Amino acid sequence: MVVIPWLAQGHLIPMLDLARLLATAGANVTVITTAANVPLSTSPCPASLRFCVIPFPCPSLTGLPPGCENIDSLPTHRLAGPFYSAAKLLRGRIEHLLLHGLSPLRPPSCLLFGIGFPWLASLARDVLPIPRLVFHGFSSFTHLASHYLHACKTHERAYNFFLPGLPHKVEITRSKLPVFFDKASEVRSVYEEIREGEVAADGVVVNSFEELEPKYAAMFAEATGKKVWTVGPVSMCQREKLDVGLRGRKGSSGVDVDRCKRWLDDREIGSVVYVSFGSMGRLEPEQTVELGMGLVMSGWAFMWVVREGAPPPPVELEGVGERGIAVRGWSPQLMVLSHAALGGFLTHCGWNSVVEGVAAGVPMVTWPLGADQYLNEKLVVEVLKVGVEVGGRKEDEGLVRREEVARAVERVMGRGEEGNEMRRRAKELADKARRAMERSGSSGLSLAQLIHDVACWPVA
Repeated sequence: MVVIPWLAQGHLIPMLDLARLLATAGANVTVITTAANVPLSTSPCPASLRFCVIPFPCPSLTGLPPGCENIDSLPTHRLAGPFYSAAKLLRGRIEHLLLHGLSPLRPPSCLLFGIGFPWLASLARDVLPIPRLVFHGFSSFTHLASHYLHACKTHERAYNFFLPGLPHKVEITRSKLPVFFDKASEVRSVYEEIREGEVAADGVVVNSFEELEPKYAAMFAEATGKKVWTVGPVSMCQREKLDVGLRGRKGSSGVDVDRCKRWLDDREIGSVVYVSFGSMGRLEPEQTVELGMGLVMSGWAFMWVVREGAPPPPVELEGVGERGIAVRGWSPQLMVLSHAALGGFLTHCGWNSVVEGVAAGVPMVTWPLGADQYLNEKLVVEVLKVGVEVGGRKEDEGLVRREEVARAVERVMGRGEEGNEMRRRAKELADKARRAMERSGSSGLSLAQLIHDVACWPVA
């Protein structure tokens, strides 16, 4: 099996976890990526997992700054379009590897690709008739909602509406849909290509588990006529403590893991709010101040991840002493979420963060910023009922005030009926996640079925 992750941390990390899971389950897996995207690891990879490193196109061809081999490394989001175009220049080298360069004795049996490479769905199909499976990084909920929005175009007829085709009644506004539903988007052509890749793929692999989203994967498979495998939470493949601490880290950037753990060790059980807006999320300076002051007003201890290039926390945070800590750059999220001191997670609702929070049994304060995050918020707050919303506003809808932040944190962290019930449901989902990832669990069986289906895939 050949795995080609899209070159963005939010896609790369779960696809590398998935590659490890497939190899551990007995598949021979080759990951094709560039040098800057090979992961750090302290434990040996399974013998059946190997990496094939290819060079990223040089700056003279791409117009990108040197060293930019990952969306997250771009100095500005305005370069996302040029980066997507630069990644297309990998096509010739990848095609040569698939046809001639991996193993003359064992040609690829399957191509599992990240959604930023939609052209891989049709690449050399005439001479390489193998299944092409796509990993988008979405939940089954978002996959199903997106499918029916494309089919029914409900959002084109109304601003406020109920998402069509779902087993739950979920209302949303047009402005909170992923940008690929915006016909006026400046990157509309990119999303059209991505959509074409989704449609052309033979199947979809999802980082979720059946007990988290009952019926959604099956309904998505029925609606599209494609095979769908739910194999998550894939982050649970990280068994070694040091690998849990290093997961997603690039180079030497970020907080010292031991310092982070020592700070958590000194906090009481369930007393810390972890705040992170993902690898690309940024708040405006004024909103950053309101968030910081809201955390202070809540009275709870907090660990706040502030990405490189984002506005710094307000100077007033210096007065809280050891009750709050700001982490610059990368942070060991899996380790933090699984620590006994964690009581809540203020998150942008990227799907990786949501499913990692679920796996850790931590209730959430939701603050989506874009992409699929508003849909994920609906799942967390209205369907699963393991979170409360505080953000979720577009920039023109005004600031989220510090009082709102403090109230939302207290609702999740407090020891009243609402907080206790959210914690109970969150812990219940975490138990289901652990059981799902066992060999006989729903995701373990789905992973085995994926390997079996690939081995028995009919040749056209």
